[in-house]
Amino acid sequence: MDQQLRLTDLVPRRHRTFALLACAGLAVIGVLESLHNWMPAVASMTTDGRVAAFDLEGEGSLAVWFSCATLELASLAALMGWSIRRRTPGADAPTVLLAAAACWLVMSVDECASLHEAFKELMSKSTGHRLHGDGTIWWVIGYGLVLSFVGCGVVWQMRRVPDAVLALLATAGFYALAVLAELEWIIPNKGEAEVMLEEGCEMAGNLCLFLSMGLYARYAARAAVDVRWDRRACERRRERVQGSGFRVQEGRRVGPASLRAPAHQQAIGNRQQSKVNSNIPEP
Repeated sequence: MDQQLRLTDLVPRRHRTFALLACAGLAVIGVLESLHNWMPAVASMTTDGRVAAFDLEGEGSLAVWFSCATLELASLAALMGWSIRRRTPGADAPTVLLAAAACWLVMSVDECASLHEAFKELMSKSTGHRLHGDGTIWWVIGYGLVLSFVGCGVVWQMRRVPDAVLALLATAGFYALAVLAELEWIIPNKGEAEVMLEEGCEMAGNLCLFLSMGLYARYAARAAVDVRWDRRACERRRERVQGSGFRVQEGRRVGPASLRAPAHQQAIGNRQQSKVNSNIPEP
């Protein structure tokens, strides 16, 4: 039983591992960007004049697969962090991580199913206004409200893990650049440069999101193995012990009940005392 794999064993512990994951993710993003840039050179070899797998903006491409994979891993890491914290003595189960895991999973589904496009058309049809351009601003507003609310809660939960907070802030920055590129506020005329900038920032943001959730899961795993990594858990445990009336004696807790004699010894003592009292003559 001691050799069984635990949930905390699935979380990377070394900084080197996260650095390698970041470098590998950035390398994949660079390769995907290069393939998209190289696509016009090989488009003449196809019947429809395009290579769908290399198209960053197309559905079912390698870029979509990468984004879906990183978002699903981020959702899994958030769920793992919540599960570990729930089983850590003296620690609260952060409900915001459950909401974050659900949010990242919905984003993964949206990446491959384009739910935001359906939401854009629904809002444009319902209100009769597209607000700006083709109505992209509708899903930008929806995503902005949800991600701002969930993101603030996650940042507060991660306030003791600076590297995870930094990765999450980098995620917000990359997403903001991707939205600005989508709205054509950075490059006015939408072309290949705008597409590469938008999709590259989006993939980089997804990668940073996964790293942020993974770093927090590492913190939770360390706190579960060694409570010294979690000062809050230590303080709560100390307050709980002091408030329960227990005291520490020779490395173990001694409660008020253990300071009293057992019930059968008390009964024997009471009978002996009654016999002594009966043998005393009355004055």
